[in-house]
Amino acid sequence: MKILLSHLKEITPIWTPQKKNIKTLDNQTNRYMKTKHLILAGLVVLSQILQSCLKGEDVYKEKEPTYTELDLNIGGECSLTEKPMSRADASKEIFGINVAMLIQNPNGSVTQKPYAYGIFDNIKAGNLKLNVLDGYQYRISCTMIKEGKDSLLTKDGTLYPLTLSKGNDPKLGTITNKFITAERPDGTQEYLFDLENSKIGTKGQSNYTRPFIQRYHGIIDKLTVAPDQTNTLEVYRRYFGVQFKQNGLQADCKLEIQIDGAPTVWLTPDKKESPELMVSMRTLTTPVETGKILTDNARVKVTVHRTGKEAEDILNYNINFKRNYMHTIVISDIDHFGTGSNVSIHVEETELENSAQEDLPWQGGN
Repeated sequence: MKILLSHLKEITPIWTPQKKNIKTLDNQTNRYMKTKHLILAGLVVLSQILQSCLKGEDVYKEKEPTYTELDLNIGGECSLTEKPMSRADASKEIFGINVAMLIQNPNGSVTQKPYAYGIFDNIKAGNLKLNVLDGYQYRISCTMIKEGKDSLLTKDGTLYPLTLSKGNDPKLGTITNKFITAERPDGTQEYLFDLENSKIGTKGQSNYTRPFIQRYHGIIDKLTVAPDQTNTLEVYRRYFGVQFKQNGLQADCKLEIQIDGAPTVWLTPDKKESPELMVSMRTLTTPVETGKILTDNARVKVTVHRTGKEAEDILNYNINFKRNYMHTIVISDIDHFGTGSNVSIHVEETELENSAQEDLPWQGGN
């Protein structure tokens, strides 16, 4: 028995249970608990952030657009407060107005986006109202044609004063006496293309850059609209007057007088002077400044036509025509042309004034 026990003592067991490292287990447990607490804390913070966002929903979501009413008034030389005697037949006047939104680009440039337009023949104080989107400045331009109902184009018996598109067969606008939104349901935009173009759809003069019409024009370059604000658009005459007279024209001759960009004027031995013609200027957008006369430099060419002979140019002359002035141009000594003497031209200038006389539209003809 003793021997057996001694042998048993010498035998090493194949597997001996290891004692657990209590310190290691404690560290693992601590790390697990810390991680768990951090996750729980993070979830609590995230929940608070989400709740805060939900509570601040009205602050962060896109706001509904707001609008301010633009109440426009026409002033300048076409003031709506002028006495009737100075605007003989205002019922024949045609007004075209464009409103463009000014959009600031990242590179600092500014883009004009058409916002609204209107064609009017019945303008009075308080009648030009439009709701404009807040947060933008606006550019407003206006052109007025005096006697427009007699001078502008008609189609199928209806007056179509201004075009809404480009091309040979443009879409034509109609008189609505209200503003129309430029944005169309199909995504396109409409506005008055002719408004700042020296060419405009007039009877027999659509291709002329200086038609014989009385045109007024004005611009507000940058307007910030505010409630109960007076917004006056100063509109000024953009035309000059001219009358041609001749002395010494022989019986077999006639004179062809051409202002660059304007219809032709003819004088004959029996027709010694032309009517007083109002010529629309090419410079429509140049500001009219107090104490400074705006001019339009144009070439005047005079050609004499003799029976049985080729036409000959006897004058080719540049004149600075003054805005709001009548220019009387007298052509004399025509019979001296070709004899070594010069044909003379004399220009007299007188400032135009408001007149109670009805302004008759130019209808063409020799």
